[in-house]
This record gives sequence, structure tokens and C-alpha cells, in this order.
Amino acid sequence: MTQAMPNLLYPRLAEGVAGRIVRERAELPLDELAALAATSHPDAAPAATGGHPADESALESIQLEIRAVAKEAGYPTPIAKLGGQSFDRPCGTRLFREMAIVTADAAEEGVWSFLTLILVPEIGPWRFPDRAEHRLMGKPRNVLRRTWWRAWAFGGDLDVAPEGCRPLGEDEFVQIMERPSLGGNQRTARAIRDTVWRAESAGLSVARSEFVREITRRLRAIKSHTALDAMTDSEFADVLNQLAVDSNSALSGSPISFE
Repeated sequence: MTQAMPNLLYPRLAEGVAGRIVRERAELPLDELAALAATSHPDAAPAATGGHPADESALESIQLEIRAVAKEAGYPTPIAKLGGQSFDRPCGTRLFREMAIVTADAAEEGVWSFLTLILVPEIGPWRFPDRAEHRLMGKPRNVLRRTWWRAWAFGGDLDVAPEGCRPLGEDEFVQIMERPSLGGNQRTARAIRDTVWRAESAGLSVARSEFVREITRRLRAIKSHTALDAMTDSEFADVLNQLAVDSNSALSGSPISFE
């Protein structure tokens, strides 16, 4: 169901209804949850304007995509034995590629509540066995919502990485995406990622997750008094390179060179 332009609007499930569903199904096993999957709910409807409502075939296609990713990642084997990124990165990649969702719609809690609780109700409890509400309802840390927004921020394929480098991991995604001034800006998010990879290739001497935490902290500090958006890409890269040098030195006392 790949579409060239984002123009689809997805059903939205009201917060109160979503919360009730989470509580009612709290003890159900995965196979029973999967049997409850549907492409509609009497209390869910798409926005009235702003795009075209996703029809049943589109919803079925997304359902198949999510379930295929989960199966490839090992579903129903407990995720603790598999590693969350075996599902998260490919899920974000495929959702971003296939949903053709209007970006404003992707920011709506009700959309992700519908997808998580109605379309694929077994996936959230499998990925997050503690079944925390903020993972199942459509809030920013929702099981599906967070992966789509990561793909939006970083350019689609979340498993891509230069030779000798690794794709971003969970802690690194969190450090960037949960800071709206960083993860909410595609240019900034991708520039940070690319700087991390340059540092990794140059011989990063500290744990990469600690490095990302430090460089994002420093970048947020200078954003308060520097017009980064006015810089050229080259100028911005130079700033990030210096922050990378400073971050690595602060954490390990060792120099790093981007020559």
C-alpha cells in the first residue's frame, strides 16, 4: 500500500474508550487478544477533513505489515529473549513507508490508540509485557507511535548505518526523540545521528549511548543562544563535530579526530 504522498486519515479512538479497553483486557493472553483484532470500532472515526479516510483494505494492509514485522522479530517469543530493536526499527521503517498518514494525524493520540488496541491488540502487550498504559494508549511512548516518528525524523530506514557503524539503539533514540527541539526537527535529528556515526568511525572511546546523552545535552545548551537553523549544513556539522570532540574528552579524557 505504498503511496507517494501522505494523505490518509486513520480512525481515532477516544482516550476514555482506550483506557477502558486497556483495563478490560489487562489479563488476556496474546492469542485471545489477536482474535479480537478488527478494522473498525463503533467509537472510532477519522478526522472529518484534512485528507482521505483510510479504507478497510488500507487498514488490513497495515495490520498485515505490523504482524509480519512482529513475526520476523520472533513473535510470540517473549521480547526479552529477542531484543526490542528487532521489532522497533523495522516496524518504524515499514509504518512510515506504508501508512501514507497525514503528518498532523500522526500526532494524534487517538490514531495510535486505535491502531494499537483495535487493529493489532496483541502487539503492544507482546512488545511491552508489563502492559503499561502509556505503551498501549496513543501517547508519545506508544508501542507504534514512537517507531513511526523515529522513521519520520531519521529518514525512513532505521536499520541503515554506514560500514563499521551500528544503527541507533533504544537509549540513543530516546535521548534525541524525547527532546522536541532535537527530535522534532528532521535536520537536527539526522545531523546528530550522522555525527554519532562520524565519531564511531573516528574511534569513539566511550559507550555510544553515554556519548549521545552528552552531546545532546551540550547541543541543547547552545541552542538557547545560537541560531542553528540559520547555519548551513556544513556549518552545523562543524558545530556538532566540536561538540563531539568536547563530549568524548569530557567523558573519557581522550581526544577524537575527524580528519
